[in-house]
Amino acid sequence: MKQNAITQAIGALKLVPIFVNNPAIISRATLIGASAEAVTLLEALPAVTAELAEVFRCVDAVINDGQIAYVTPTRCPEYPYGAVIADSKGQICAAAMGKTKEGLAELIRLKLVPQQKGCGEDAA
Repeated sequence: MKQNAITQAIGALKLVPIFVNNPAIISRATLIGASAEAVTLLEALPAVTAELAEVFRCVDAVINDGQIAYVTPTRCPEYPYGAVIADSKGQICAAAMGKTKEGLAELIRLKLVPQQKGCGEDAA
């Protein structure tokens, strides 16, 4: 199974304390090889990949159980990030575009807050 760049980097980092604590278990060459491969894979990732992972982390932190976050870059320079939140049936619960990952997460959080009765109704 081919590992992705982040998984490869995590694996290489996990070798470091093993090598430091007991260099006889893992050779210096193994540690250097694993680290070099991880660096090569990480450098090949487009910058937007890491950005979107952070956007997803922020948005996913504000959604409810049973909801799924989908994040994407946009073509709008003012609002570079977008998100759509769906429930377990695929129904859209919220959608927004944001200037920052934190701003987008806050917009999504606010859209997911249940509306109070009478909100937006005209007085009789």
